[in-house]
Order: sequence, then C-alpha cells, then structure tokens
Amino acid sequence: MSKRYLTGLGLAFVLPLAMAEDYTPGYQQCMDQASSTVAMGGCIKAETQMQDQRLNRVYKQLIGKLDAAQQKSLRDVQRKWIAYRDGNCQFQVQASGGTMAQLEGGTCLMNMTRDRAAELERVLSPGQ
Repeated sequence: MSKRYLTGLGLAFVLPLAMAEDYTPGYQQCMDQASSTVAMGGCIKAETQMQDQRLNRVYKQLIGKLDAAQQKSLRDVQRKWIAYRDGNCQFQVQASGGTMAQLEGGTCLMNMTRDRAAELERVLSPGQ
C-alpha cells in the first residue's frame, strides 16, 4: 500500500472522531458532502474561520474581566500561543508531505484554535 493511501485512510478515521466536539453543525455537514480533498480543505478553512471568531470573541470577553497586569499576561501568552500554533502546524505540513499535507496542516490549525477557544472559555466561566 502506498504511504498516501495509508495517510488518507488514517484521516478518514481520525477526522470523524475529531469532529464530535465543539465544531459548528455546518462543519460535519460540509465534510459529509465533500467529495475531494479540495472540498474537504474548504470545509476545514471555513470551520477554522468560525473557530477563530469564537476564540477572538472569548479573548475579548476575558480581557475585559482582567486587571491591567492580568491583561498584559494574557496578551503575552496569547502571542506565544499563536506563534506555537502556527509553527507546530507548519511543521506538520512539512513533515507529512504528499497530497494530504495541506489537509493535515489545516486540521491542525482548526483543532488547535478550537482547543484554545475552549480553554479560554473555561477560564472565563470556570465550572461550566
């Protein structure tokens, strides 16, 4: 079996499992209808934009609740997180190679952005 086939097969199993938490309802529908890697990439890009909007919204809400020192700390941490996310996902694209690399990189950005939004939501509203 070719490496690309195995990578694609792995994504076929991993992506549906990853879709279960905190994605917009349209994402699952888009992925169900996607008939090519290009279409899947479009779904991932659209969901990443939605998750980025979610992250920005919760970040603004959280920053508004913090004192000046905590705001500075959050801004510093967020800048470092963005650099880490971007570098980590770029590494995954470079390390993966092949036709699935862009999907894997896009999925990385989408997942990490979703996870960070959820993390900040937990800080904003602990115990919920």
